[in-house]
Amino acid sequence: MEPAGKVRVAVLSDEDIPICFQVVSQSFGHDLPFVDIYFPNHDTPQGQVQGSKRLTTWKRTKNSTFLKAVVSSDTKDAHEDPPERIIGIGIWTLTKTAPPAELEKAENIEAWPDEDDRDYMARLWRDYVIPRSQAIEDSNGRGAYVLELLAVHPDYQRLGAGTALVKWGTNAADELGAKAVVESSPVGRRVYQKCGFRTKIEEMRLDTGERFAKRRRPILTFMMREPQL
Repeated sequence: MEPAGKVRVAVLSDEDIPICFQVVSQSFGHDLPFVDIYFPNHDTPQGQVQGSKRLTTWKRTKNSTFLKAVVSSDTKDAHEDPPERIIGIGIWTLTKTAPPAELEKAENIEAWPDEDDRDYMARLWRDYVIPRSQAIEDSNGRGAYVLELLAVHPDYQRLGAGTALVKWGTNAADELGAKAVVESSPVGRRVYQKCGFRTKIEEMRLDTGERFAKRRRPILTFMMREPQL
């Protein structure tokens, strides 16, 4: 790992997305089934192109805030002052309406050209959104800040990038008196607990049926943070 300065969080641009997608791919590898399902072949050149396009479309069409965590780099570049390296990405969405239970109403299903992959994702999605929808319905109209994605490059973990990206959203939620929610992987729980999230569902129920019984099933914990007024 190169020497790094203080972590800074900023809104990312469309031009940042290919680098940020590489961070996502390298951060999770193939350890998190949901990422493999959501971004097919994300560690291949074609998969990274498709994944970057998908993130760009998401950024341009949905009410989400795309953030990057950056640190100063020791690489001298005349075009950067000071030179910085993107080491993390966070996506937060303030939503006041529950997401649809039908995948085709929430996502472009053409992202999964294989029919089995598409059907598997549709079944996961149906259960995946239930706790999030309940939190939104219980918000008395304030909605909820949802942490959709958090990834930090493996070479730059434990520098505070993940915490900084999470705190951006919890601070925004506090300003509105809204809850913050996240569907956490086992690896992410420590960071979320540090930022005030509490476990509401230890292991989310994701019933994929007998047809997909042999497929890897994501293990996710639903966590929530009450607003700090």
